[in-house]
Amino acid sequence: MQTRDAGKKVMGHAGPPSFLGAILFPVMRGRGRTAPDMHPDPTTRKADDRQRPVLILLCLLLLLSACHKKAPVEEVRPVRSVIVQPAPDTDGEVVTGQVAAHRYINLAFRLPGKVVERTVLVGSIVHAGDVLARLDDTVQQQTLRTALAEVATAKAALDQAAPLKQRATALLPAQAISRNEYDDAVRRYKTALDQVQATQAQVRVAQEQLGYTRLSAPEDGMVTDRLVEAGEVVAAGQPVLRMAANDGLDAQFDMPGDIAHAHLAVGMTMKVCLDASPHVCAPAAIYEIAPDTDPLTRTYHTRALLHATRDMMPLGAVVTGHLVMPSAVSVHLPPSALTTQDGRPAVWVVAPDTLRVSQRPVAIARYATDDVVVASGLNAGDRVVTAGVQALYPQEKVSLLDEADVRP
Repeated sequence: MQTRDAGKKVMGHAGPPSFLGAILFPVMRGRGRTAPDMHPDPTTRKADDRQRPVLILLCLLLLLSACHKKAPVEEVRPVRSVIVQPAPDTDGEVVTGQVAAHRYINLAFRLPGKVVERTVLVGSIVHAGDVLARLDDTVQQQTLRTALAEVATAKAALDQAAPLKQRATALLPAQAISRNEYDDAVRRYKTALDQVQATQAQVRVAQEQLGYTRLSAPEDGMVTDRLVEAGEVVAAGQPVLRMAANDGLDAQFDMPGDIAHAHLAVGMTMKVCLDASPHVCAPAAIYEIAPDTDPLTRTYHTRALLHATRDMMPLGAVVTGHLVMPSAVSVHLPPSALTTQDGRPAVWVVAPDTLRVSQRPVAIARYATDDVVVASGLNAGDRVVTAGVQALYPQEKVSLLDEADVRP
C-alpha cells in the first residue's frame, strides 16, 4: 500500500512552476525508482539515458545566457557647439548709398536768348572764367554801339561847354557879361558833364549785358549734365549746364526711420566703402539729416562729407556706410544654430554636467547674411549647438566635436 501510495504521489505531482523545472522534470523523474512490481522497458530506459546529457547541457546554456544578458547602449549624437560670450553690439548698421559732389551748381544765362554755341561736354573739367556757352549777342552789340555813340556826343558837348564856362568865368569880374549869361554857361557845362557820365554808365551796362551772353564757369569743377543744346531758346535763369564744384565729396544715404530716429545725429562719423571694392574705405562725417521723409520712399535723406578724392571714389559710385553705434550687450550666433519652439526662435543648450540638450527660446535683435544677433535668452557660458539642431530631441545625450571655446 505504501508503495502504491508513493507511486500515486509521484504520478500525481503538480506541474513544474517554471520553464527550467519543466525541462528538468523529465530528467529527475527518470532518475527516481519505480515500485518493485513495475519493470520498465529496457529500450525506453536507454533512450532516456541518451537524452539526459543533452537536456542538462541545454539548461546550462540557458542559465549562462540569462546571466550575461547586456543592457541596451544609449545612442550619443556628436554635435558642434560654441560657448556664449556676450559683447557690446558694435557692428552697427550697414546702409547703401552713392557718392555725390559736396556742392552742385546750376549754370544759367542772365538774359533770354538763343544758344548759338556750347563749348563743353559732360565730364569736361573746367576752370574759373572758362566760356561754356554763348547766346546770340546781336542786340547787345547794337546796344553797346549806341551807348558808345551817345558817349561821344556827350563828350563833344562837354568839350564845347568847357571853354564857354572858362570865358564866362574870366569876363564876369570885369562885368563884360551879365550874371545870367555866366550862370547859363556854367549850367551848360554841368549838363554836358552829367551827360557824359550818364552815357558812360550806359556803355558799362551795355558791356555787362554783352558779357551776359557768354556763360562762364564761376569756379573750378566738372560738368556733370547738359540741359540744353545749341539752337534752343532759353529764358533768363533757365539752367543750361550742371557743374560739380571741386570742394569735396558727399556720401548720400536714404536712412530708414528706425535708424534715423534712434541713432543718427549730426557730427557722427561713419566708415564708407566702395561696394565694388570693399577694401577701399574712407571716413565720413554726417552734416545733414532731412527733417522729413521722402514722399515716395519714406526714408530720411542723409549726407556725410567724405574725406576722399574723386580718383579714390568717383562720382555716382555705389558705397556702403557702416554706422558704429554701441548698444546693449548681445550674443552673435551662426544662423545654423537657430531652430523653432512653438513658432518662436529657439536654440539647443547643452548641460555642462550631463551633456544633454534642451531647447531654450531666444529673442532675435537682428538677422544678417552670416550672423544672427541674439538680444536675450542666453547667458554667458552657455554652450549652444551650432550644427545638427534638426535631428535633436529634448534630453538627448550628445558628444562635443569642438571642445575649444569658440566665440560666436
